[in-house]
Amino acid sequence: MGKPLIMVSSITYAMKARDLLINNGIAAYIERTPKIERNGGCGYSLYVPKRIDEAENLLRTHGIKIVGRTDWEEST
Repeated sequence: MGKPLIMVSSITYAMKARDLLINNGIAAYIERTPKIERNGGCGYSLYVPKRIDEAENLLRTHGIKIVGRTDWEEST
């Protein structure tokens, strides 16, 4: 299993999304989206270590545009 990332459309959405998730008890961290995973997004994603399905639903409910989602496998 890789690192669960929710890709968003802008750094502004990334910051709003992180704050929304944290305020709802879900840990979230802003990270650069790996270059290979970028689909026209801004290059920022949210790393959500747990409860990612719940996090995605909460973001969509609050109008946060999600570009995509991935489980990024970091190379060693």
